[in-house]
Amino acid sequence: MYWKLRIPLFLFVMGVIPGLCQKFPNLFLVNISYFIRSAVFIGLIGIIFTILEKSKVNEKKVHISIGVALICSGILFDNLMV
Repeated sequence: MYWKLRIPLFLFVMGVIPGLCQKFPNLFLVNISYFIRSAVFIGLIGIIFTILEKSKVNEKKVHISIGVALICSGILFDNLMV
């Protein structure tokens, strides 16, 4: 059984980016208002997905075990960075 990488990469990015934002807040403009921090976070995720779509990485098919491993590593990364 094979998956497209779209959903596993989405969940992986949704685990890695919040983990990085929590661990290194100075890297992501922490001394600004909450509204602008939220916009930067959403914009960063949007930019990453645009790059993945334009480079056609999301269209690749991988085995389901690799997809599950990506999802689990994203969740684990987020939990370790807190």
